[in-house]
Amino acid sequence: MEYAFTAKVLNAYDVDYFYCQASGLLQTELPYWLDHAYQNAISDLDVGILLRNETNAQVLPWLLELLEFVDKSIVDVACGYGILPRMLRDRGFDCYGFDKYCQNLFAKHFEPPLGLNAGLLLAFETLEHVFDPVSFLEEVFTRFNCRNLIFSTLTFEDSIPTLDWWYYVFETGQHITFYQPRTLSMIAEKLGCYYLSLSPELHLYTEKPLSFIQGNIITSRRLLKAYTFWYNHLKRSKKMSKLSEDMSYIKRKFDSKFKNLVENQEDTD
Repeated sequence: MEYAFTAKVLNAYDVDYFYCQASGLLQTELPYWLDHAYQNAISDLDVGILLRNETNAQVLPWLLELLEFVDKSIVDVACGYGILPRMLRDRGFDCYGFDKYCQNLFAKHFEPPLGLNAGLLLAFETLEHVFDPVSFLEEVFTRFNCRNLIFSTLTFEDSIPTLDWWYYVFETGQHITFYQPRTLSMIAEKLGCYYLSLSPELHLYTEKPLSFIQGNIITSRRLLKAYTFWYNHLKRSKKMSKLSEDMSYIKRKFDSKFKNLVENQEDTD
């Protein structure tokens, strides 16, 4: 990789960025400042977190229908506070979430059970935080025996973005790796996946190629507009919300925990 530029990160560190001509990858030097950057897992600058999750929760149902993932177990592998898994469960999807670096507030009772074989993985606004994306993805693919992934990261094309590109967010120090579509395609090839860019920020890895119909709909603006209209106004998911089911499940967990506490107390008496 060749030197690209130096920028002030977290208003404290002079960080070198490097660019790979072959893959189109742009990346910081080895990120020694991450302990500082992740004192708060979710940056104060991430004021769009709720809007982003609401948008994803609106887009995913028709996309899952088109790609035939509606009845599959879904795992958000970097769920942050657990907002998206909760929203998808509210819409009836069997969605779980976990995050190594953030407290899962809204889906903490629905972290993926041990040995779960997922049908689909989600990773929104994640790969720009990862220094070794191939190892990261291989780890989660192996853990959940799944190579289907819907993810978001804002890509750039050809030339290195100027220093005023908002996606660098030098102030947070959390975005360390930046991709072009061809970069993501090369990563997919290494992982044995098929890659499709749905937009500059929304992407898809699949274990198997899309069908002729799926591919035509998803790559045609006119057909996709017609499909989303059909789904939103005529089809809609008939799935029942898991809200009541989840509340009952959590209550049973609480009751069991309380019962065990009482029994342990009686044993000590």
